[in-house]
Amino acid sequence: MHSLNELLSEQLRDLFDAEIQFSAMLPDMIDRATSSDLRQSLSDISENTLSNISELQEACQLMAIQPTGVTCEAMRGLIREATQTTGGQGETATIDACLIANAQRIAHYEIAGFGTAKAFARCLGKGDVASLLGKLASRAGEHDKMLSYIATGGWFSSGINQEAVQASSSH
Repeated sequence: MHSLNELLSEQLRDLFDAEIQFSAMLPDMIDRATSSDLRQSLSDISENTLSNISELQEACQLMAIQPTGVTCEAMRGLIREATQTTGGQGETATIDACLIANAQRIAHYEIAGFGTAKAFARCLGKGDVASLLGKLASRAGEHDKMLSYIATGGWFSSGINQEAVQASSSH
């Protein structure tokens, strides 16, 4: 990279590809989920991922670059791990816990990627791009919180993790 502008452009294209890959994987995650709350959350994430793709296209347009041309190897690895860990049979709550863990890893990747790119855009005085990226980082953070709630429960529910413990101790 010769400049921060080039680095930001590369980051945006990497994030665009990451969202494309995640969007393609989400239907399988939704199909594997057994908890109705998790299925709904993953469906919401899927809808938001389509918005992320559109907003990243807009950010690329503002930067006068094409969003394509970069493969996000980090997302490729996260998806490979998610596919390997949820591909087998097992207790339904354990499968759901695994889906949550994988979705949270991806959300954390998004938070880091969008947040870093936002910081670059702000340094470059590209407030419109920074604003879009801030929105995407916040959205990924909300996904993470939503998934944590499903995993750990709340006042009136035990959460998927506790259900997985109970299911495995009854065997």
